[in-house]
Parts: sequence; C-alpha cells; structure tokens
Amino acid sequence: MNISNLSRLVAAAIGLFAAGSVWAGAELKIDDESSINLGFRVQAYAVITEDDLDGDGSFENLTDFRVRRARFRLLGKINSNISAFIQTDFTDDLGGLGGDMRVIDAFVRMQYNNWAQLYAGLNMAPSSRQTLTSSGAMMAIDRPGTNTKNLSWGTRSAGRFVTSTIGATDGLLRTDNLVRDMGLTLFGSGSLSDTSHLKYYFGLYDGEQDGTDNPDKNLRMAGRAQLNFFDSEPGYYNSSTYLGKKKTLGFGVSYDVQDEVQDADAGGFADYAYYSVDAFLEWPMGAGTLTAEAAYSDLDLDGANAAALRSEGDGFYVQAGYFQNNWQPWVEYESWDSVDTSGLGDYDAYRIGISYFFKGHNANVKAGFESFNSDVNFPGTTEDSISSFVLGFFVTY
Repeated sequence: MNISNLSRLVAAAIGLFAAGSVWAGAELKIDDESSINLGFRVQAYAVITEDDLDGDGSFENLTDFRVRRARFRLLGKINSNISAFIQTDFTDDLGGLGGDMRVIDAFVRMQYNNWAQLYAGLNMAPSSRQTLTSSGAMMAIDRPGTNTKNLSWGTRSAGRFVTSTIGATDGLLRTDNLVRDMGLTLFGSGSLSDTSHLKYYFGLYDGEQDGTDNPDKNLRMAGRAQLNFFDSEPGYYNSSTYLGKKKTLGFGVSYDVQDEVQDADAGGFADYAYYSVDAFLEWPMGAGTLTAEAAYSDLDLDGANAAALRSEGDGFYVQAGYFQNNWQPWVEYESWDSVDTSGLGDYDAYRIGISYFFKGHNANVKAGFESFNSDVNFPGTTEDSISSFVLGFFVTY
C-alpha cells in the first residue's frame, strides 16, 4: 500500500479547497406560502485499496477514483403543511449500481402538527439510526458497514468505506428499491419537557414485492423511537456529528420485519426481522466537542437457506470524534458475527481518519484508513484482510 500517494492527495485537496469555495443555491417564491428550492450534493473519492485483480487468489494494490454520490434535490412547498421532495443520484462505486442517474427519493409530506406528519412515497425506512443519518452529515466518511444488513441495503456488509459489498457477507435479499422503500411513514417529533425530547416513526412499505417474490404480498413494517436529553434532534434525519452545535444525549430503538421475503440465492423464502438499539452523544469537552455513537443490531432470516447464514447474525459499531477549530479526528470500530459455524461472514473492521470543515457540512474534506478483517479467507483467495485509504471531497447545499 503506497502511503505517499495518499499524502500527496491530502496535500492537493487542502490546497484546492483553501484557494476558495463557492456555494450556490436557488429558491423560487411562487406566493407567500409556496416556493421551489433546488439543492445539490457531490461526494468524490480517491480510493487506494486491495483486490484480486489477476484472479490468482492474492491481492494487488488498486487505485480508483469515483463519484460516491452526485445528487440534485428539489423541494416544493405548497404551504407550511404540504410539500413534495424529489432527489436524484449518480453513483459509480466498486460493486455498486454503476454510472446511472436515478430517482432515489420521491415523497409527499403532509403535516397536521409536529407530532403527526405523514410521508408518502419513496423514502428511507426507519430501520436504524444510521439508516436515518443524512449522507451529507456523516463523520467517519460513510456509514458503518453493519448498517447495510437491513433489508433496504440488501442484508449485506460493505467494506472499503462502504463502497464495495464483501461477497461472503451478502444474504442476497433485496427490496425492490435499493436503499429506499416505497410506502407510508407516520412521523412525529416534540418536547416532553425543557430537557427531554421524543420522536417516533412507524411505516408500512412494499419491501420485496417483485414478480413471484413474496406470493402473499406481505408488507414490510418498520418502527423507531428516539429519546434525547438536553438538546433535541427534531428532524426526520439525524447527523453523525453536529460540529459542536448541540449538547445532547440520545437513545433509540428500531424494529423492521417482513414475512416471506424471497431468498435470491435458492428461490426459497425467509421471514426477515432486523432490530437495532443505539446511543448518541454530542457534548462540549475542553476547547472542543466530543461526538460518540454506538449501536447493536441483529438480523434474523428464519427459514432462509444455508447460504444466507453468512449474513444472518448480530453485530455492533462504535465511533467517536473530537471537533475543534474546524478539525475533527475520528475513529470507528465495527464487528459482525454470522450464524454460519464455519466463520464465513464474520468480520471486524476499524477506521481512523481526520476531517477538515471549510464551511461545516457544506464543504469539507476527509481522509481515512480502514482495515477490514474476515475470520476466514475471502472466497477464492488466500487473503483474509483488506486495507484501504480514502480521500473524500464533500460539497452539499
């Protein structure tokens, strides 16, 4: 692994951003109540990693440049109670969807009050805290790989900073709309007292309904409750770090189920159940702010074939960062234990890195190292670990 390549990239990145940044956005007022707002997000990565490039079973170094996310976001407000949101995305990841632009969000939001809000259409299902963490406000470059164990993300684990599926960890179960799901979500948020705040989610979704899959057309159900002390996190989406702008301690629990989800590997069916419990802290400490997050999750695929055992199991992650003077060093550790007695699907991974924020989450650069370690050799190789460096450029408005 050529570390000097990464150092040159980091130096070039800081020089590029330090030369000046431009933020742009547009809002069109239609009348006193109605408006149209256009936003965007671009995340570009330079990745130095390892892969079996020549098929000999051993890893070689690989340097790759890619666009992790490139999005246009359109928010249309009818009035304070009714709005619609559309978001497109281009992604070009290792093992991902390829270079395609597609609609990933499309929903109508109707609000009676803060405690009763209905989201109808294509949106994030509330499977876990990280599922509901904005991709524009993450700390350790991307979400933990254990988060991709839920049905929306394909009951798999991802490495190389969640740019590549690790084949031995894939249960091969998918929703019809990867990452999002089509359905209805009832959401509410409010304060119970000056220092305690609650928000909840409950939704019904298509889940996997493609063709002969799920012949009884069972719906997917997902719910979540989150309680925060001191400051609130009031919106539908959370952040992995608030960059010193909050003082909060939060706890959450999520549950996600669907019966008779098709096992793509064998054509059978499994009853899917995924639950997660999590804790989040952002707290002033010394001259800066400590941010810490941890979660435990469990995936059960009752009735699935033997191949799915590599995905079924339980795991956890912990991550922490310290923000001061626009810098934030951070660390993350995660682990997954599959129910496969051979150890296939078991892994642990750690990440360490540093971020510099030129204008908060609107413009920043992150550099990190990840070591992904399997309990057994990756299929078809003599290797049991993958090392990766990532340099990421993040701009959003």
